[in-house]
Amino acid sequence: MLQVLDTAYVQVLNGFGVFPSAESLAREYLEKNAGDPVRAANDLIAWQMTKAATSGFLTNLGGVATLPIAIPANISSVIYIQLRMIAAIAFMGGFEVHSDKVKTLVYSSLLGAAAADILKDAGIKLGERLTAAAIARVTGAVAKRMATSAAARLLAKLGLSSATNFARLVPIAGGIVAAGVDAGATKAIGAVAMKLFIPQESVAQVTGAIG
Repeated sequence: MLQVLDTAYVQVLNGFGVFPSAESLAREYLEKNAGDPVRAANDLIAWQMTKAATSGFLTNLGGVATLPIAIPANISSVIYIQLRMIAAIAFMGGFEVHSDKVKTLVYSSLLGAAAADILKDAGIKLGERLTAAAIARVTGAVAKRMATSAAARLLAKLGLSSATNFARLVPIAGGIVAAGVDAGATKAIGAVAMKLFIPQESVAQVTGAIG
């Protein structure tokens, strides 16, 4: 899973096909929102929720008949959408997205609210403004441990053990369920990314706006 994330993150930073890089995406949304990172992030999260929902619906539309293809396709597409969204928000907050330490924090954000447990390993409290000093405390060993833990938890999160995921096996209904699940997860992940990378005074405005 960590290799999947690393590969996807390279594509997030460099752009992939017709999809612009996270930095280009961040600049585009900042320009559209008069340079305001709060409005820009709000706009970005809302649109990425739509993209994730569309991806989830289309790749799960066939139900069990397309399962061997649909699940890998949905995982890769939604993870790419969410990773790029988080990295773009980090860029909006003034962070160096090419840094291995920031990359580790981006990976942790993919866990949504559960990211708080991973961040504790680096002495970072979700909800408090992330400073350069806090990032400096993330040593190479800590970053590796955090990334590995985040990847393991994400892999478990993507399992097919829950009733919600079982519903994905049903044609049409599976696509609808997947759309809702992926959109909801993207919203939660975006809120966590805001708490981590955007100044704390902005968080209430953003999470309220997309609620």
